[in-house]
Amino acid sequence: MHAAQGGAYAAQMQETVRIHRVAIADDSPAFLAAAASHVSGLPGYTLAGTASSVGDTLALVQSAMPDVLLLDLGLAPNRAFDLVRRVKEAPGAPAVVALALFHTPEAVAAAKRAGADALVGKESFVSGLRQALDNIFPARV
Repeated sequence: MHAAQGGAYAAQMQETVRIHRVAIADDSPAFLAAAASHVSGLPGYTLAGTASSVGDTLALVQSAMPDVLLLDLGLAPNRAFDLVRRVKEAPGAPAVVALALFHTPEAVAAAKRAGADALVGKESFVSGLRQALDNIFPARV
């Protein structure tokens, strides 16, 4: 293998095994702990940090620079979609997976209008998150 080919192959392999950093923002300590534990066990993902308030969420996004933020829409009642917009407007903004109690067409539409990349209902968090992450970070073959 020529040096140029070897370098291209190494770069391709590095991209293939990239670990995505996930931050989680939720005001429920029990859900935050369970979600953090779940994310920590996902192959190809690592926990970048957690937050339980709007201010902590914005600081976490700025300091940890996650690839994706799991953002509970209940974290900022009546201002949740403004929070999504603020996160998405930041330089180097992460993908945002909005979290709602239930995955409904209305919630999906509202989250998308605000700039979220996906919405996952907490009632189906494990399967919904896997599908959302697969859509945001498609596997390269």
